[in-house]
Amino acid sequence: MIVLGIETSTARSSVALLVEGDVVAHVAHEDARGHGAFLAPAIRRCIDAAPGAVDAVAVGTGPGLYTGLRVGMATAGAFAAARGLPVVGVGGMDALALGCGITDRTVVTTLDARRGQVFWAVHHPDGPGLHRDGEPRVGTRDELDDLIVRLAEDGTVLVVGEIGGDAIARPDAADTARLAVRSLAHTPPERFVASALTPVYLRDADVRIGWDERGGVRGGVQDVVGGAA
Repeated sequence: MIVLGIETSTARSSVALLVEGDVVAHVAHEDARGHGAFLAPAIRRCIDAAPGAVDAVAVGTGPGLYTGLRVGMATAGAFAAARGLPVVGVGGMDALALGCGITDRTVVTTLDARRGQVFWAVHHPDGPGLHRDGEPRVGTRDELDDLIVRLAEDGTVLVVGEIGGDAIARPDAADTARLAVRSLAHTPPERFVASALTPVYLRDADVRIGWDERGGVRGGVQDVVGGAA
């Protein structure tokens, strides 16, 4: 199986091509505002390395940067729809957990949510891998630290990600693609359509938050009634 992976939920965007589980092409770029400019040439570079036609597309669904998520998911959906391919949405926290390579202890994955907040998720050992305990959450650094202390009472905890981590990391397209392969092995491909992709925002976009804090538009637009403007 040939899978194209796309990940744009953080300041580090990446695109990867997996062929039968092996990474044959990988491109990454650090730019919190350059997701759109990066994706097209990165996808082309990876596709050029493919020994055949792509079978499926995988895309990170967050949580993460609002604009980055929208760009990545729209690009993945359009690419898949144009070629009649399944497109699998993959949680960024799950990709982070897979990428750390740890399977024998509790892992807390974290990402910078900005505005003094943190995205996190808890993953526990489960057979040969890790199982996420509930949905990702957003909160303060103090809340995250309290959680880590409580978890550490029951054993060793590894913190992976952007905040408070033992290992600094971000979700990567190669791990996103690997998780998509697992999903495709258990679910009919026709279930994975672009319209079913659901982004994980956990809160409003920063621009909307700032808009609300400022009270929205002051003055507004005056309506003209009973005559020409």
